[in-house]
Amino acid sequence: MPPRASLLLPLMFGFTVGAPLAARAADAETDWNTVTALDAGPRATPGSQQEARAAAAGHLAAQEKALRGFLAAHAQDAHAFEARLRLARLLQIRAGLEKAEAPRAEARRILDELSLTATAEQRVEVDFARITFQMRLVSEATAKDREKLLLSTRRFQVDHPSDRRLPRLLAEIATLYDAEPETKRSLLLSAQAIAQDDELKFRIADDLKRIDQLGKPVSLRFTTTQNKAIDLEESRGKVVLLVFFANWSPPSIDALAKLQREVKNLPPDRLQVLCISLDNKLEETAAAINKNTVTWPVGFDGKGWGSPTVRALGINTLPTVWLIDQKGVLRSLNALESTAEQVMKLVRKPPAP
Repeated sequence: MPPRASLLLPLMFGFTVGAPLAARAADAETDWNTVTALDAGPRATPGSQQEARAAAAGHLAAQEKALRGFLAAHAQDAHAFEARLRLARLLQIRAGLEKAEAPRAEARRILDELSLTATAEQRVEVDFARITFQMRLVSEATAKDREKLLLSTRRFQVDHPSDRRLPRLLAEIATLYDAEPETKRSLLLSAQAIAQDDELKFRIADDLKRIDQLGKPVSLRFTTTQNKAIDLEESRGKVVLLVFFANWSPPSIDALAKLQREVKNLPPDRLQVLCISLDNKLEETAAAINKNTVTWPVGFDGKGWGSPTVRALGINTLPTVWLIDQKGVLRSLNALESTAEQVMKLVRKPPAP
């Protein structure tokens, strides 16, 4: 199964980085075509993450220039509303990349202005843009911020029940509630009831499968890259971190490094880390192991998203880190957040016999 799509993905890019923009045309339609042509994405293929970041930044600048130029020349054109909406979204992305508040403040101001003039048909676009704006701040969100986002989403659900984006929106918001399984389940069931897309239905079924395993013993057996058989039952008496990763997933590699920093300060006799690779080639997994000096047992079967282990557990995004208690019971679907705190909570207070 491919990794799930996210509403948090940036705008589609479309510009050959370094190439000059076409001369500003006199008519609005030609200028608008220049704007939308940029949706195709950068034509240059980056050779490294650094080049990719530079290409993305350069392309954002090209998009912003095109949008601002269009609005300066054609403020009353029929496409002006969409142009301003696109500019607000772009500024949100730039704010995240640059960790700057000024673009975010301008994006918020644009949305506020659009709210005052939007028609009934345009209102749904402004409302949706506001929610995605909140979602892009999620890495910095507090519980109060998540509650505001949830309220906005439920309001969108009531105001725009037939909007085609609603099922995916509900499923995406549900990803923020791993620590609140009942809220997560409610959002997923709402999305499931109206989902039409088969891929989304499959994803939601996986998400519900994971929730259903909370508070229950996890059954897991696999063979490591060293051809050693691992049975989770053999780790009873220890807290277990179960890590799903792949070498092709940069966030996975970052997660491995983060977990190594966290684990070195935790009691080694009370904790076991087990990993499952979703790579299709053993050499790819070996590269990740060597790069990060991973000494934990790593399971590999070469079947990627189609692995029976992965499918049985409903894993559909990377990285995924589960926390399992001393009795083999799943206690957290997101142990990558506050790892040490979550582990020590179980270590200090083991489950009752």
